[in-house]
Amino acid sequence: MTHNKKKNNFTYSVQGEEIFGEFTSSFETDIHLYEEDIEVSIAYSKMLKKIGILNQSENLKIINGLNEIKSEILNGTFKWDYSLEDIHMNIESSLYAKIGNVAGKLHTGRSRNDQIVTDSRLYFKKKTKIIIQELLDLLKVLVDIADKNKEIIMPGYTHLQKGQPVLLSHSILAYFSILYRDYERFKKALVNIDFMPLGSGAFAGVNIPIDQDFLQNELGFSQKTSNSIDAVSSRDFILDLLYASSSLMINFSRICEEFIIWNTYEFNFITLPEKFTTGSSIMPQKKNPDFLELIRAKAGTNLGTLLSLFTTLKGLPFTYNRDLQEDRKGAIQTTKTVIESIKIIKEILSEMKFNSEQMFQSAENSNILATDFADYLASKNIPFREAYNLMKEISNTLKKTNKNINDLSLEDFQKISPIFTKDVMKITIKSSIENRNSFGGTSTKSINNQIKDSKNLLNKISNEIK
Repeated sequence: MTHNKKKNNFTYSVQGEEIFGEFTSSFETDIHLYEEDIEVSIAYSKMLKKIGILNQSENLKIINGLNEIKSEILNGTFKWDYSLEDIHMNIESSLYAKIGNVAGKLHTGRSRNDQIVTDSRLYFKKKTKIIIQELLDLLKVLVDIADKNKEIIMPGYTHLQKGQPVLLSHSILAYFSILYRDYERFKKALVNIDFMPLGSGAFAGVNIPIDQDFLQNELGFSQKTSNSIDAVSSRDFILDLLYASSSLMINFSRICEEFIIWNTYEFNFITLPEKFTTGSSIMPQKKNPDFLELIRAKAGTNLGTLLSLFTTLKGLPFTYNRDLQEDRKGAIQTTKTVIESIKIIKEILSEMKFNSEQMFQSAENSNILATDFADYLASKNIPFREAYNLMKEISNTLKKTNKNINDLSLEDFQKISPIFTKDVMKITIKSSIENRNSFGGTSTKSINNQIKDSKNLLNKISNEIK
């Protein structure tokens, strides 16, 4: 959509007074809501016809005029006039020019206060539905990747130090678990967004026999707001959306951080799709993970938007205050960022290559089995803390000689302690993984169960959507 705007260095208030600059203008924000504004106005016109304020001819004139304006906006021929303060007045003024005084009947019983919050709820409802669907698609990709890579072994880390071996699928399913909770957060946010406030007027309701049930059904809202003051003055539905978005983006940031680390020369666990990297202007060998870094940065921006709206709302008395004009700007950008980020993450995951041999070697060429050997000693009736200290001493000694526990022979173990018998040689990277068979653990059996449960969950969700 192109914007053909008549831009001046002033605006006019509703009272007609000239206002310096664009300080009071909401154009740059509300331009995104033009489709919803027209959709709401068409529904309102139909309702006014239903209750007898408009006749059939007047209703058709208004609807045809609004649809013509919508077409002009879409093809870039609509002339926006900044002096008219906002998009609502622009659309209303254009409608007057097209159909005459009948356009003035459209505002009967309606305030810009309930108009804009209806537009906002409708806009964010649509965007939230898109986010939910995109997230569902991403969750399916994650389960598919986990299912196809069940044999890949990698080191698991705490404090960025190798801790215990895990299956790559275990890490991927960790992403699934946390992102599924974000999916649920957006579903809950959608419930709170899906209320129809039209009919609240400026804040006290309206004195015409408005049919709010008709408007609710026409606009596709699941419920009506129950209090007109609350309807026009509260923006917690945007806070819910922003919180869900911030949570998702923070989790994306964590995933991106892991991929950035895994993509380094030192780790070399993954190869990123080239189209999501950029080269250096001076260092030809580099492939910088720019997209991952930008998602990581945008997570901070989204969090800032959430905190900004919280701060705006905290000092407002009830009913409408002009501060609420600032409620949508950051939220609109946030939904755009979230949708784009999901798509990018999904495509990166789908095209990323896992360097399985490097992952396994990184796990094997370390003292990552120290915990398993401590558990082995504990099974021989050695107190675990004593076993822990012994293995810590052994690990520190091996580091000095550039060796690791996997290099030790049975004879080496028995020199350390006669408690070690030949069964100690059964401890391997693979045995370590397979022995961790607790619910949610990293064993193949556990991973298969997690994949099965995840697929069943996604199938259930898909069937519910259908």
